[in-house]
Amino acid sequence: MTYSRQFFRRLTFALSLALMLLITGSALADTFTCIVPDGQYVNVRKQPSSKAATWGVMRTGETIEADPAEIRSGFFRFTFMEHEAYASVRYFEIEENRDYTVQANGRVRVRKTPGGDASGFIKPGETVRVRAWRRAADGSLWARCPGPKYISAAYLIPVD
Repeated sequence: MTYSRQFFRRLTFALSLALMLLITGSALADTFTCIVPDGQYVNVRKQPSSKAATWGVMRTGETIEADPAEIRSGFFRFTFMEHEAYASVRYFEIEENRDYTVQANGRVRVRKTPGGDASGFIKPGETVRVRAWRRAADGSLWARCPGPKYISAAYLIPVD
């Protein structure tokens, strides 16, 4: 069996992320920023469920400290007003401003929302600017690029 150069690049990237996770306890920074439309809020809940009682609310720009490895049923676990609390991962992101190269065997779908409907395609080898990282409710990681558009982290390799 022969392996392509792309396979080894992806394997190297995945192993780098795994090593970072072992060293730091988290593959990404642990400060997440709340992102909701103006005038709206995110419920901070007592359990990882949209039906659980609330401790309070958060608005756009407020931050939490959370470990992405601790996502439960699509909810971050964190401390809120000295209580264990939960909030849906859909409403938080980690900011970044870095270029990545698309690595794939064919074109990659660009989405309107993390894991949502396709809005176009991007070709392998193209460079994209990642503005932030978001987790979908299923825990998958997505890059927010200008547009806004979202690309699965599985297809992105950092530009040196």
